[in-house]
Amino acid sequence: MTEITGLKTIVLFNRLPEAALNEVAAALKPRTLAAGDVLFTMGDPGDELFIVKAGRIAIYTPDPAKPGDERPIRIFEAGEALGEMALIDNQPRSLSARAVDTAEVHVLTGDDFRRLLRVYPDMALAVMASLSDRIRYTTDFLSEVRGWIQRVAAGRYDRSFAADQGYQDHSLQSLAADFAQMAAQVQQREEELRREVQELRIEINEAKRRKQLEEITETDYFQQLQSKASSLRRRR
Repeated sequence: MTEITGLKTIVLFNRLPEAALNEVAAALKPRTLAAGDVLFTMGDPGDELFIVKAGRIAIYTPDPAKPGDERPIRIFEAGEALGEMALIDNQPRSLSARAVDTAEVHVLTGDDFRRLLRVYPDMALAVMASLSDRIRYTTDFLSEVRGWIQRVAAGRYDRSFAADQGYQDHSLQSLAADFAQMAAQVQQREEELRREVQELRIEINEAKRRKQLEEITETDYFQQLQSKASSLRRRR
């Protein structure tokens, strides 16, 4: 059972009185995951909230082309909760989640979650605070991504989006590494294209020169000059 002191560090529950925390702790069910185990998949019914007790849980968009190797959008660590969005809007899971390493989560069912909301109104305020934090995180995340895209589009391939910039969130570190790699690939491709364009320009110029030479040698005037030159050589 999760200790009450642990629940107090989670935004969803830190406004609850001790009696409510005891109810939450009693309702939680432990679940252990090995590294790579899927906690839930995008499109699944969302009727459980998860508290990470140990290890790390990554949320990601599933990719059929490389299952199990998708880049995480966000990583939840011990003391953080995830999955509450689906409990609130009754919609299927919008993303998938899996264990990054061996992890233990505690599960709160939708029925218990809604019962606690009815009994403890302060919990609704905590839910709103959690949603605000999630929106703020998403906004900051997208703002960072937009900045990276703009820099790459402008041809700035510096290390301003490298993974060693001190990002505290592991997902931003991972995304920054991807952008740094992408920028290097784009820069390399641009250099290759420049070389190809230069080589093509040389070939075009050479082709033009040959064509111009052919046009000159095929004229009647050039033929006459060539004939006179041959005649002069024979006379000598």
